Amino acid sequence: MNILIVGLGEVGSYLAKVLSTEGHSITVIDPDLGRMRRVADLLDVHSVHGDGSRPDVLDKADAHQMDLVLAVSNDDKVNMLTCLFGKRMGAKKTVLRLRDTSAFRRSKTFFRRNLQHDLLLSLDDLAAGEIVKTVRQSRGLAVENFAEGRVQMRRFVLAEGGPFTGQVLKDLKIPAGTLITAIDRNHEVLVPGGDDDLRAGDEVFVLGEPKPLAALEKKLGGRQQTARNVVVYGGGGIAVQVCQALQREHVDVRVLVEDRAEAERLSEVLKGVVVLHADPTDLAFLREEHVGEADAFLGISSEDERNLMSCQLSRSLGAKRTVALVQKPDYVFLYQQLGIDVAVSPRLLCANRILAFVRSRSISTIATIEEGQAEVIELELQPGSSLVGKALKHAGFPRGCVVAAITREDGQVLIPRGDDELQAHDQMVLFVLNEVVGEVLERAGIVPE
Repeated sequence: MNILIVGLGEVGSYLAKVLSTEGHSITVIDPDLGRMRRVADLLDVHSVHGDGSRPDVLDKADAHQMDLVLAVSNDDKVNMLTCLFGKRMGAKKTVLRLRDTSAFRRSKTFFRRNLQHDLLLSLDDLAAGEIVKTVRQSRGLAVENFAEGRVQMRRFVLAEGGPFTGQVLKDLKIPAGTLITAIDRNHEVLVPGGDDDLRAGDEVFVLGEPKPLAALEKKLGGRQQTARNVVVYGGGGIAVQVCQALQREHVDVRVLVEDRAEAERLSEVLKGVVVLHADPTDLAFLREEHVGEADAFLGISSEDERNLMSCQLSRSLGAKRTVALVQKPDYVFLYQQLGIDVAVSPRLLCANRILAFVRSRSISTIATIEEGQAEVIELELQPGSSLVGKALKHAGFPRGCVVAAITREDGQVLIPRGDDELQAHDQMVLFVLNEVVGEVLERAGIVPE
């Protein structure tokens, strides 16, 4: 592929290194000559000095010939303009990285339609999702979150003698708002029909809303092992998202914030969460608040050193699990060596998500299952599609494809049934076996590569 990378920060530099070694033709743009020279000296890439949001700079980088443009600078406005101009100049696909997605959450379809990005990534959103996953210790493993956490896909392992083991799929009584999308049986992924049976050892992928998924998990696993008492240090956007997600799972959350004004602001934003104005490295305070009894301590402020120290102190007091946010990807291994259970690097998550996108067959792959046997893809149903106005059961998708969730223009999220009618601009999440991805994209009016 011909790939243009705009922005040579930690994300862009990492992507340039990995993608160039995989044989792609890489062009990089950055306004910092020093960063450009460091990358050009180490890697076989073509370098263009300048502002990636300017059409003349993009033209010099041959944006019109690019299979993919990665707008991953540290400036949201530069990235948005890069995607817009890149697509209009002829680039086939664009990836947009943003720091602040608050406006996008309110008008997702508007921005997608006008900026024409194929994939939108936020470091805060990725990090918050990963942190919540690490907190959840139970039989159900959150594979992915969709629709800003309102829809999840989890994987359950069926035990011998369990309530679903040995039953036929059509006879199962599962909560409304959940859908079994696939079965991983002996490392072979199946999209089941109503007559297929469930067996001990099967890994079952279930998509649905968090509350009914939790009810299903309880039915499958009996006693839940999910953390119920979590202490969070940090007051930024990631901390807010994590707290809100944990609240939805009925976890008792306390937040430690060093800045008083920030603590007062959070107490207004996070209703039902105890917000404490405190120093997370004050050992006496941590003892007084019984932080050592927490199921998990999350050091997720913007300061790596404070995250590390507060996690280590909490662990020494008895906290069962520690998670630290790490801004520098190279430090992840070091944190684990120092006894932190999980170190989360937003930049590394972003880079790896983009790598999965580049390596996948679909233009909008969200996740790959069992080394590419299946994909979870997201696509928008265009107004001219032959599927608009049809009931889902008459859409003609092949066996091996399940429409797992639909997000409407008004923000409504559906776990669809056969009688639901498809509408223009529906954002569809589909679970698709690898061998029918091309047929699915063609049926939806998207010409596969």
